[in-house]
Amino acid sequence: MFTYNLQSVLEYRQSIEEQKLTAFSDAERNLQREKDLLQEIREQQRGLVDELKALKNRECDSRDIALTLKYSEELQKQENRQIETVRKATGVFEEKRKELLEAVKKRKMMETHKEHQLQEYKTDLIAAERRETDDMSIQRFSRREP
Repeated sequence: MFTYNLQSVLEYRQSIEEQKLTAFSDAERNLQREKDLLQEIREQQRGLVDELKALKNRECDSRDIALTLKYSEELQKQENRQIETVRKATGVFEEKRKELLEAVKKRKMMETHKEHQLQEYKTDLIAAERRETDDMSIQRFSRREP
């Protein structure tokens, strides 16, 4: 019966890989959420531009225009902050991706080692069976000779 003497190390590497995968998934969801927020801000800006164009064709108070322009400036500040947040989330995402790839590589290395050990075990088992068969054949042959 084959038992892999580094099975506990392999299981540890598998659990580390699962943890890294969870962290990677969390970072990916966070990055997508931040990108969605940035998209919402940009849509608000487009809506505001359309609103300003509509104000051009009708009479309006200068306070309305000033208020709209102030809101536009605030949206621009929000966009800049959100771009920086997306940049940071992208950095975290890439870091988690690299960590996950490293964990996968280490696990696969252990699995490859296990496969080599299994093949070695099978080869040794076949060789032992062949020796046993050879020994039995020799014993049978030696008994037949008077």
